[in-house]
Amino acid sequence: MIVSGEELRDQYRASRLRMETVAASLSDDDARKIVSACPEWTVRDLFSHVTGIAADLSGGKPPQGDSQAWVDRQIDERRDRSLSSVVDEWHEKAPAFEEMIAASPKGLWGLTYDTVVHEHDLRTAVDRPGDRDSEGVRLAARLGLRLVKMDLAKSGLGAFRAVIDGEEVVVGEGEPELTLRTSAFECLRLLGSRRTRDEMRAAPFEGDLDRYLAGIVHMDLPVRSLGE
Repeated sequence: MIVSGEELRDQYRASRLRMETVAASLSDDDARKIVSACPEWTVRDLFSHVTGIAADLSGGKPPQGDSQAWVDRQIDERRDRSLSSVVDEWHEKAPAFEEMIAASPKGLWGLTYDTVVHEHDLRTAVDRPGDRDSEGVRLAARLGLRLVKMDLAKSGLGAFRAVIDGEEVVVGEGEPELTLRTSAFECLRLLGSRRTRDEMRAAPFEGDLDRYLAGIVHMDLPVRSLGE
């Protein structure tokens, strides 16, 4: 799947602006709510994450070694600030970062994917569902298959087929042994580790899901349903 830097930039920006709109409607109590998809984070922490990435990368401060420590520092540095202050910083820093995405799509495509995923983590946390059929969701569902392709190879598994809103995409080597037929939003959440094991088993997979699970989810599955 070839995606231009301009498309990645535009969908990152569109997702950011939607998240900023949601943030403007939130109370202080909302900002302290736990994000069930990322249970170590509050809503403010989630915004600190996306803001910190944009600020650090556009400011020439990429991770050195442990990327988790880099992410943790970004959140810690903003822990005493208000949600609106963090969102204002993102609004200020993001345009330069968005041009970096456009210029370096091979290196930064994952951050468009990450932002769209976190947009819907946010929406679920504050009960503001919406834009599940956006261009960003459709793009991110297909970007997520790049992660699946890498994980299939690491796990020594064969190809996987996704039929997303009727469009077939195959990743991996050989003949597909597992197929998922679903919408772009459900594909994004199923393959993005946002569904419990029971929800995965109830989803419209065709083939031996349990054998393939390590190759199609990138992180640990949630213990409790997100209720989406």
